[in-house]
This record gives sequence, structure tokens and C-alpha cells, in this order.
Amino acid sequence: MNERKNLPLPPLEELKECLDYNPDTGVIIWKKKTGINSPIKIGQEAGWDKVKTETLSYRVIRFNHTLYKAHRLAYYMHHGTDPRNTDIDHEDGNGLNNKINNLRVATRSENGRNRKLQKNNTSGATGVTWHKVRKRWVAAIKVNGKQIHLGVYINKEDAIQARKEAEKKYFGEFRRKD
Repeated sequence: MNERKNLPLPPLEELKECLDYNPDTGVIIWKKKTGINSPIKIGQEAGWDKVKTETLSYRVIRFNHTLYKAHRLAYYMHHGTDPRNTDIDHEDGNGLNNKINNLRVATRSENGRNRKLQKNNTSGATGVTWHKVRKRWVAAIKVNGKQIHLGVYINKEDAIQARKEAEKKYFGEFRRKD
């Protein structure tokens, strides 16, 4: 299931006939079976959690023999527009939190700015690395495909602070907030 796949969503009326979305809880429940032999239980939460990586999971829903990410359906059901050629970003970074105030349209680049720290990171901060030869911390940020050097620091905290300031400047509302 590719987030960018140009797969159109089902007709909104058909979705709303079978599913009910609560924007305050982010939960989508079944309100009608989609077939005669369907194992769906009315009132049951639709879909299941699909673990993508150690730190990222999404809820997926099978509707008319096709898998959809629950956050795309939630956005569509609430706003009435198909976010087909864009990403839907979870502002808090939790792919299972589908409350409407946590979902926003984003470009692929904006969505990537909000991702969690990679597990192979050794500094504990994105964009901060140890330079073995200089014996200093180096801060950098990538913007529109270009690497921007932010400085070389004796203290790791200074390098982290430089990176955070650059995130505010270049990433704005899409920067990671934790």
C-alpha cells in the first residue's frame, strides 16, 4: 500500500453508508455490512493495525476488496475531498491517531520532516553527528534536496540547538515537536 498511489477512494456516499467516522476520537466503525458473507460486525471498529516499522504503525481498512489507510479515509469522510495526490501527515507522529485535528495535508517532503528519530541514529538528535577527525559535533539540515551546514560545535547541546533553530526556520509547522 503506497501512500502516493493514485488509487481513487470509493464514492463518499458509499463509504458513509457503510462506515461512520468520529473526528473527536479518530475511530471509524462499521454501520453496515458490505457483503452477504461479510465477517463485519456492526458497531465494530473497522480495520486493523498494520505495523510498518518498529516505530510506525497505521490502521488499514479493507473496503470493497481494496485496502485503504484509515487516515486517508478519515480525512476524506470529514472534509469530503479526496487527498489523492498528497500525503496525509499525522501532526503528532502517531500513525494510529486519526483524530481530525491531528491530520493535515502535506507534500512528501513536509511529511518527511515530521518523522521520528531513526533507530540507527547515534547522537540522539536528527541532523547532529560526531566528526571523528575534528572531534566535534556537526549540525546539518536538508532542505529541498540540499544539505545545509549549520556549524561545528564542541558541545552536543549546542549542535542540537542549532538544528532545532534551523527546523523552526525551514520546516515551520511541519517540524517535529518532541
